[in-house]
Amino acid sequence: MIAATLFACLLFYLLALDSYCDQGERFALGICSITRIVPW
Repeated sequence: MIAATLFACLLFYLLALDSYCDQGERFALGICSITRIVPW
């Protein structure tokens, strides 16, 4: 149960990060590089 909750939180975090990075925030380029390995 705890693992499923953590996985869901991570999934939503990556989705939010991906949409944030799509806005073109250049100062967060290091953080945004992780969204390249995520398939969406």
